[in-house]
Amino acid sequence: MLHVVAQPTAIWAVNWYVLDQFWADISIKTLRNNIETGWVWDEDGFDVNQVGHPTQGALVYTAARAQGLSYWESLAYPTLSSLIWEVGMENESPSINDMVTTPMSGVALGEIVHRVSSLTLGTAEKKSISRQVFTGLINPLGYGVNRLLIGESIHQNFKAKPTNLLSAISFGGGSGYDNELGLGKNAQRRFVRFNLVYGNPLTRTKNFKPFDNFSLVTILNFSRQDYVGEIYASGMLAKLYTRHGDRSKMVIGIYQNYDFMNQDDYKVSSTSVGPGLIHIYSFTADLTLGIHTNGSFIFMGSAGDISDTDELRDYHFGQGFSTKFMSRFIWADKGQAYLRLKRYYIYAMEDAHVEGYENINLLTAGGQINVGKKYGLGLEYLIAGRTVSYLAKDRKDTLQKTSLYRVYISYHLADSLFD
Repeated sequence: MLHVVAQPTAIWAVNWYVLDQFWADISIKTLRNNIETGWVWDEDGFDVNQVGHPTQGALVYTAARAQGLSYWESLAYPTLSSLIWEVGMENESPSINDMVTTPMSGVALGEIVHRVSSLTLGTAEKKSISRQVFTGLINPLGYGVNRLLIGESIHQNFKAKPTNLLSAISFGGGSGYDNELGLGKNAQRRFVRFNLVYGNPLTRTKNFKPFDNFSLVTILNFSRQDYVGEIYASGMLAKLYTRHGDRSKMVIGIYQNYDFMNQDDYKVSSTSVGPGLIHIYSFTADLTLGIHTNGSFIFMGSAGDISDTDELRDYHFGQGFSTKFMSRFIWADKGQAYLRLKRYYIYAMEDAHVEGYENINLLTAGGQINVGKKYGLGLEYLIAGRTVSYLAKDRKDTLQKTSLYRVYISYHLADSLFD
């Protein structure tokens, strides 16, 4: 429980005593005013609300997991910490959207961080200094601070088990197309992308635990305003059904998802839970088709565009639904081709004036040719469409289309890095 209070207090102290932020000027009066005023939708920037707050929730969650608590036992900690922050650590009214996004998206990120931390420490009884330092960088509060406070006994709560793991890092760039500005008018996009798949969802197991299988994709941009471009974190909460055939394998489960995309031209984020299906079919020994579909209820989502300048905030909050379809043809060691379709349907409900429906569609098609066992050359093309239908008669509906291509080189990270 110490971390629940200490983490928001430490963040507040830095912002007040070091950064001199006006919103950190708190007192008993501001606490009473926050309680009396009630909950509102805040006006913070997209990255602050949709990346900053989930990160804050992940820090508290990993601290709880580091104490030996399970996934379910740790859920309450970022929720309570977020409540303390929203009501008592700012002189602004508590935020509805942050109260949902901070713990729910934070748990998804936090569980992934905890699992990767355990793999990084390794299975050796004596942990090397380099692995401990690296783990502290990955998991600064859950492992780093607790390692200093508790000592080596903290390692008993970071036990790694043999796990199937696929990881790769990609570097590349490309240009965008706007249906109003035209090709080449947008700044060049240079990026680094990290992909990680943890565990095999198709494996039969009797004691499946939340996030025994998860995937993570992060894209960082360079020379652009939106430094954090994309984050997709998805973990299986429960395995409902598994079937193995002669040529096919299938699993149905419940997934927890945290999605974030901000490419300047369009932005969307959601925290959701829903059922999903993974099916693998082998045509031959060398040719395989993999399909992953998912439909989820969005507990809190947001979407918008920087061209919406008539409000302080350039995006809208709300609940809704998301659907995903991802297919991948894999040709042995030679390469792969893939197609991904993601749709986010969000009801913007925070203000009667902007009440309406945000509909974001993202279609990505691409392929990669393997060069040896470690490298790959890839090309992908992304089309994004955004439609906003407002209920207010004085507002016009919005239709936006943009596209983006990426050329990249990937490097397969040796799984032994996490042994």
